[in-house]
Amino acid sequence: MDFILHCVQKMSWIPQTHHTLIAQIISALVFVFLLYVLAKIFTWFCNHYLSAFVKFLQAERWYRALKDKKFFTALGIVIAAMAAINFHPIFISNKIEWLATVMTKGLGLFVLFSFSYLINTFLNTLDRLYGRNPNIPIKGLVQVVKIILFLVTGLFFLSLVLGRRPMYIITGLSALAAVFSLIFKDPILGFAASIQLTTNNLIKIGDWITVDSAGADGNILDISLASVRVQNFDMTIVSVPTYDLISKPFKNWSGMYEAKARRVQRSILLDVDTVKFLDKTMLERLKKIDLLKDYLEEKEKEITDFNASHNVHENWLNGRHLTNLGTFRKYAELYLKSRPYVVANDPSFTLMVRQLPQHAQGLPLEIYCFLNTTVWTDYEGLQSDIFDHLFSVLPEFGLYAYQQPSGRNLSQSMEEFKKMKEK
Repeated sequence: MDFILHCVQKMSWIPQTHHTLIAQIISALVFVFLLYVLAKIFTWFCNHYLSAFVKFLQAERWYRALKDKKFFTALGIVIAAMAAINFHPIFISNKIEWLATVMTKGLGLFVLFSFSYLINTFLNTLDRLYGRNPNIPIKGLVQVVKIILFLVTGLFFLSLVLGRRPMYIITGLSALAAVFSLIFKDPILGFAASIQLTTNNLIKIGDWITVDSAGADGNILDISLASVRVQNFDMTIVSVPTYDLISKPFKNWSGMYEAKARRVQRSILLDVDTVKFLDKTMLERLKKIDLLKDYLEEKEKEITDFNASHNVHENWLNGRHLTNLGTFRKYAELYLKSRPYVVANDPSFTLMVRQLPQHAQGLPLEIYCFLNTTVWTDYEGLQSDIFDHLFSVLPEFGLYAYQQPSGRNLSQSMEEFKKMKEK
């Protein structure tokens, strides 16, 4: 500054009263130019040599991410800003106080924004590398840190411009807290939800989730601070607010894939009028079924011994007897256990055939088991094979599935009635 002022004083055509002002302006311009040159030099050095060092460490993924997100450029700017802090007093004179204040604040803002830019590029790098990580998606957390970075930068910006301490600014802004809570309601809720979802590992990218309230039933494409994008199986995309996954129930099917088994839980509605005791003819016929032969012989001996020990002769109802429904339940259970695609020997996976409460549509007989596949098409095919077989064998047990009368049934009944009337 003194050197420039000395040079200006030698210029006789410049009024003496303006020597200091002109020298300070020239000094400020020289300082800005020097800062620009330093930034260029350091960014060039970081992009060529520091990046080469990262690549030398065989961190190819980090090298590409840092390069693409301009981290090395931001680092060079920060180094230039730190260097400028050390030599900027040389270019500032306190003789013109307002200009010195402008230069000092300008340098402070440059340092502030350069550090914010550096942190932002590093966050962008993390987001690129791990934001869509199937195990721990950190995109939501990165967005949270960015918001905090934005708020802190804004706080220090006001502090520098107004010349007040940050705590003074915070105290002044506290009166606007209610307004901010309304404006940033969704980000605040999303912030809390994102932390819970990530830390508790409730969801991850690629999971199949079902959110009935949002009409979402498909795979997670993206997890951000404000929303979770789900691609439904009909290829539509639904955006579910992140907070909804905490405040409302949803189903995550990832446990099914981890278990490598999927549940079958469907019922056959039986006509109650067809339920009856087994007679000897039907019993002998059913004994010819390999799956039932041992069971029926053992059960027949057990019932015969019981009835003999209790002298059951006079009244049929006083003893024990096999029913076609009970025998069919056992057959269905043995049939499921005999299928190679049904998980039958693992106690963690329940296999049973049970009755549910009767209602107007008949008696539900529920098939509950697990198939050893999670591939949707294979699962549906195997499930259909099971029920194809069970529906087909119902008449062998004297049972019939309930079905509401259709127009064809009524038409056939009318035709039969007319024939009977004609006779």
